[in-house]
Amino acid sequence: MGNWDTIYQQYQQGGASWATLSEGIDQRCIELIESSTFSLRKALDVGCGTGKYLAFLESKGFTVDGIDSSPTAIEMTKKIATKSSNIWQADMYEFLYPQNKYDLILSISTLHHGKKAQVKHAVSQIYESLVQDGKIFITLPKLDAHTIGETFKDHTELEPGTYSPKTGPEAGIPHSFFTKQEVHDLFSKYKDVYLDLDKIGRWFITAGK
Repeated sequence: MGNWDTIYQQYQQGGASWATLSEGIDQRCIELIESSTFSLRKALDVGCGTGKYLAFLESKGFTVDGIDSSPTAIEMTKKIATKSSNIWQADMYEFLYPQNKYDLILSISTLHHGKKAQVKHAVSQIYESLVQDGKIFITLPKLDAHTIGETFKDHTELEPGTYSPKTGPEAGIPHSFFTKQEVHDLFSKYKDVYLDLDKIGRWFITAGK
């Protein structure tokens, strides 16, 4: 079975930058930060990985917190985050999100690694964790994105729209995929929901509370 900590361990030792590890800061996120007003400048990264988004946000004057399930990812993030950051090893679906704390919460290529009820729960908890007028920057994969590339060439369907690869580093890890309507339904409590689709089939979702 695949294991995200193994993926990060291999990456840390010079192995392949699996999935989106090789990506830089998405231009959409940069534009959101530059075009928005954040009164607190307090951010949470759900699935902080190597910590690159937290480092970017700190450079823009944010204080930052992060969660990730991988101990290795947490170790990597703590090396670049400031001492004022809270970096927690936690399951994003079971994490006790503090209420009314952040004016920016982001999650890049992470939140879909579970079944759809788990994703829905996390989206609801993220909403409660935002202060009024806080914003999100979140990605979720389009329903047919599992047909792109080799990862899901051989897979198991766990439930409608949720699949797990049978081979490769992410073997056995649930991945949920969403139609445009499903995304709008997930974020129905949010205001000013905007979706942008990239070339590999990810919905980039920005919205506010």
